[in-house]
Amino acid sequence: MSKEKNYLRCGDSTPLSQNRFVTLTLTHDSLEKSSQCLPLAFMRENGMDKPGMITLLGKDGTKWLVNRREGTKQMSLGKGWRKFAIANGLKTGESFTLETIWENGTPMLSLFNTDSTSITRQQGENCSKASEKEHVSTKPNSGNKNSREEMRESSSAIQNRFVTLTLTLEDVRDCKLILPSQFMKANGINKLGKIALLGKNRTKWVAYLLSKEGTVALGCGWKVFCEGNGVKTGESFTLEFIHEQDATPVFEFRPSSRD
Repeated sequence: MSKEKNYLRCGDSTPLSQNRFVTLTLTHDSLEKSSQCLPLAFMRENGMDKPGMITLLGKDGTKWLVNRREGTKQMSLGKGWRKFAIANGLKTGESFTLETIWENGTPMLSLFNTDSTSITRQQGENCSKASEKEHVSTKPNSGNKNSREEMRESSSAIQNRFVTLTLTLEDVRDCKLILPSQFMKANGINKLGKIALLGKNRTKWVAYLLSKEGTVALGCGWKVFCEGNGVKTGESFTLEFIHEQDATPVFEFRPSSRD
């Protein structure tokens, strides 16, 4: 086994593969036999479908060399996998996510940290409070009750399309962010998988919703995308849910208005 420290996560140039992430479940046999199956389609799309050694990147930035084996319909990680899993706190029966990243033209698999305890959540409470503040206590007559209710529901729906977040150092370091659960529920976003962010000039950034708690994997280059769209670390930005395209939720990314 060979390992070395490397803390430059998300710093290298990474091709925007449409399938950079894969979520797997660690089984007892996988840990006991030091063998973790990987979907062949995922490995092929990311240029890792040949047998040989592959580098795994742990949560703390440690690199591990693990044997990669080829099968008929799938590939697997062999010698070195068990030690990697134990060192990174993976437990049997639990799911984990691997992300393809590139270093000097060579693909690696990075263990994506979905632990949200270190990430500052900004719940975007103003989404629902805005409509509440607009409520005026007047005595309605029966003729316009339904009309006002419809207007209030429409206003609430519009407000719920927006959420304001702050780009933290943790977001940049871990290449992820947390979407508030109330924002997701209000917009019917309940399927895990690909989402799209639209920036300036309608440039698209592909990300992945990894959990129903709102964990979004953004991949390498997230900081560059934010800065290219006028947002730096410590600054706020707004996401607007605009529509779904081919079952993929689409959000418009924009800096928050500055005084």
